[in-house]
Amino acid sequence: MSNQVTPPYGVSSAYEDFIREFQTAVESANQELQIPDRPLRSCFDDSGPNSGAAFKACLYLKGWPCRRLARGKRLDIAIKALETFARPSWQLTKSTVYLNYFVVSDSSATLVQSLHFDFLDGGQLDHPFFHVQLSDEVIPSDDLRSAGFELNLVTPQETSQCWVTTRIPTPEMTLASVLYCLVADHLGAGIFQQFAENVLTIQSRLPTPGFEALRNSLRAPLAHFKSSHWFAHMGNRAGQNN
Repeated sequence: MSNQVTPPYGVSSAYEDFIREFQTAVESANQELQIPDRPLRSCFDDSGPNSGAAFKACLYLKGWPCRRLARGKRLDIAIKALETFARPSWQLTKSTVYLNYFVVSDSSATLVQSLHFDFLDGGQLDHPFFHVQLSDEVIPSDDLRSAGFELNLVTPQETSQCWVTTRIPTPEMTLASVLYCLVADHLGAGIFQQFAENVLTIQSRLPTPGFEALRNSLRAPLAHFKSSHWFAHMGNRAGQNN
């Protein structure tokens, strides 16, 4: 069983401040954000690998702006974050951010898109360092309920066979980056500009990902077509010279 841990104030306050600014941006657009009904600093526990720590939280966006929906329907987005850290450095060793997009009609929510952004310090075999993966994976109901999701969930009748393993290389997409992009994509230029200014000073306080494997990969000779560094670590692990 996981036990709550107390992160350094600089780490916990960075998460709290960033999500608070995200909530301000959401409310400025007359939208609704639901967060766990407990302090964010209590979302850290000792379940990280090798005596590390983890941050786990689920956020729920109701009525997210979307021009494509017919009248009487709305777009809701659920976000589940799992980020792990090495201690005592509190460097980010893994980040997985799940997004579920739901079209809501009456009291039913239909899953229309699922994806997750992923990073692992040191890389994963056959994976780009940072990537997004399209899937049909639903965020677990306990996590959804923790953020106030109370709708009748409707999932696709058939599994998405054609794209479930697609991994698309991305820039660094941790929880903060995902929230940043959601504001940019949906809330309008004015709100995004203000949000970007407000979170600028928080950036330096957020835990940074471990980059040693990525740095070595960037320095390797080009041997991976246009993905010059995304997959270089795989050859290193196999004992090949890149």
